Amino acid sequence: MTNELDEVKVIAVASKNPQKVSPDMPLSKAADKMLREKIHSVIVVDKSGKPVGVVSSWDVVKTTFISSDKAKDIPISKLIEGQKLLFVYNEMSVRDALNLMVDKNVRSLPILDMEENLEGIVTLYDIATFIREKL
Repeated sequence: MTNELDEVKVIAVASKNPQKVSPDMPLSKAADKMLREKIHSVIVVDKSGKPVGVVSSWDVVKTTFISSDKAKDIPISKLIEGQKLLFVYNEMSVRDALNLMVDKNVRSLPILDMEENLEGIVTLYDIATFIREKL
């Protein structure tokens, strides 16, 4: 198992069609999308399709709790303001992606190609499924 985590590229275990939202989308619509798709995060992309942030279900819960009634109308851009996009390149190993997720305490990472185009998303669930299948 040790060698496979180092040898397998993260794109091989990832979801290739990540759910995306625009920065001007209200938080309530992003939350609806996550519930409908049964996912824990969406990738925020600009008009050219480049990823600029990630919004997780935890972000939705925190914002709703802090902002109460007005939270549903907050644009996604306010949630990702000042956020540094964490991502991995498609050639990164599963182990390196997992280490980054643990170090940064995140459950998902967008996957980019060398031109920084969005190729997919890898989640802790994707990696756990990969490991389970190899055991």
